[in-house]
Amino acid sequence: MDTISLLYSYLTQGHLLQATDADNRVIGVLAYYQGTPEEEFKDKEVAFADMVILDKAHRGTRLFITGLRFWVRELVKEHPEVQELRFAALEENQYLCKLYSKFSETSYRREGMLGKELVFCVKINQIRTILKIFDKV
Repeated sequence: MDTISLLYSYLTQGHLLQATDADNRVIGVLAYYQGTPEEEFKDKEVAFADMVILDKAHRGTRLFITGLRFWVRELVKEHPEVQELRFAALEENQYLCKLYSKFSETSYRREGMLGKELVFCVKINQIRTILKIFDKV
C-alpha cells in the first residue's frame, strides 16, 4: 500500500522521468517534486529528487551524469523559478551518499519511509557550472 501511495503522490504532485535503452526498456527513473512535501509544495524554488533508480547494469556508467544534465536543462527551461536542487538518500547507502556529496552538500536529516535519510542540496547555477565540465567529453 505504501508503494501505491508513493506512486500516486508522484503522479499527482510530482514528476516522473524515465531513461530507456535502445530496446525501449526502462533503465532509470527519477521521481521529483517541485517544492517539498514538508512545505506542501509551496516552495517552488526547490526541485526535490526524492527517488533515483538505475538498473544495476548501468550503474557506474555515464547514465547518471547524462540524466542529471538532462534534468537540470529541463528544469531551467520548464521551471525557471527553481533555484535549488535537493536529493534524498538513505543514510546507510554509502555509495549514493558519496555520489551526491561529489556535487552537493549535506543539508539535513529526515525520517523517510525506509529509514533515516540525508538530504543533499546544491544551487542550480552551481550544478550547471559543474556539469559544463562534461559538455566537452
